[in-house]
Amino acid sequence: MLHRRLEELERKGTPIRIGIVGCGRMGAGVINQIAQCQGMRIVAAADMRRDHAEKVVRESGRKTAVCVTDDLATATSAIARGETVVSGNGRLIPQLPVDVVMEATGIPESGARIAYDAILQRKHVVTLNVEADAVVGPILTRLANNAGVLYSVILGDEPGTLGNMYEWAVSIGLEVVVAAKGPMRPIDWNANPDSVGAEAAKLGLNPKILASFRDGSKHCVEMCVVSNGTGLVPDVRGTHAQPMSLDEIPRKMRLKKDGGILSRTGVVEMTPPVLKPDGTVDSDRSVAPGVYLVVTSPHPQIRADFKYLLLGDGPYYVLHRPYHLCAIEAPYTVARVVLHGDVTLNCIGAPVSEVVTIAKSNLLAGEQIEGSGGAQITGQIDKHEICRSENLLPLGLSYDVFLKRDVAKGKALTFDDVALADDLFIYQLWRMQQMTLG
Repeated sequence: MLHRRLEELERKGTPIRIGIVGCGRMGAGVINQIAQCQGMRIVAAADMRRDHAEKVVRESGRKTAVCVTDDLATATSAIARGETVVSGNGRLIPQLPVDVVMEATGIPESGARIAYDAILQRKHVVTLNVEADAVVGPILTRLANNAGVLYSVILGDEPGTLGNMYEWAVSIGLEVVVAAKGPMRPIDWNANPDSVGAEAAKLGLNPKILASFRDGSKHCVEMCVVSNGTGLVPDVRGTHAQPMSLDEIPRKMRLKKDGGILSRTGVVEMTPPVLKPDGTVDSDRSVAPGVYLVVTSPHPQIRADFKYLLLGDGPYYVLHRPYHLCAIEAPYTVARVVLHGDVTLNCIGAPVSEVVTIAKSNLLAGEQIEGSGGAQITGQIDKHEICRSENLLPLGLSYDVFLKRDVAKGKALTFDDVALADDLFIYQLWRMQQMTLG
């Protein structure tokens, strides 16, 4: 059992050594949770705001001397002495004596670069950076496999949680009809930092980050990660994204010929919350903040067992996990990777889906696109073969690029619409992915 092996590592004084890049909300959550764990240690943390990283490490609850440095030799010596290194240079972390590199910046370019550097150094990679994984997860998985290390997304965030549920369901012989997440707030494909500003201030969030959820792009990125890790596909671009209550799901998340909304089974979806008459979320009837599978079985006795277990008359049954714990569950993936040689979720091979870039407003030639969560664009998931046949621009390549021509509101951006810098690392990796796996 994992916890017994971790306790043994603690007794021997040989914990799993972890280096993390990104100490924002998610990264800080990981650092705080690992500080409570037996058998693993954060031995190095990096953030472009080095003072913030130091504050997070010192307040995590793990009593250790802290060495603040960007120098490789100094950092290596500090870790050997049992100190925790804090750096302002994320690319230092993969070079240090660590067993696992965790990437938690949420920036596609950083996620791609740090994961690639770690794989070259023969270090396991556990990523919280779904923004990068949705673009280059397939090639990073291939490179890690070739290097004899593992690349995995975390348990706790919705993609890893759904991946875990999917693995369990198919392993016991159930057919997965739908894998879906429940956004905590309604979807507005045109949401922007100004429109969510008051809500962001109330929640203590960066308005751009909140807008990336409200405009659906973050949810589509997460479901793309699920798609590429399971083979499930979006039924339509952006998913159906229909609000529905838990008791409506087995009636609606079925084939059209059976009275549902789906044109096929084996799909990824997102199910926004049901609202009360006053416009607030009806948490008792909504999926959020959980995830769910819709499953079925052709065997009559198995269907009878589902009914006996009070999961409905069938033939479609909802398996609902009413929560996800984000960074709190991340240490479990670290332990699973190092001690079991297994991942929570990574890509099955060639890309299955991508998240394409959609104009929220009329865009003008010469304008600089600022990526997800801004006022210019959103992202919607679609099948990989459609994206490539239409030469569509992946959302993760839309950060800080310039338009070469006008794009009308509602249109999907293509590679021909933008000027991509050849030295953009994630773009180089994406092109390698297309040549190798596409």
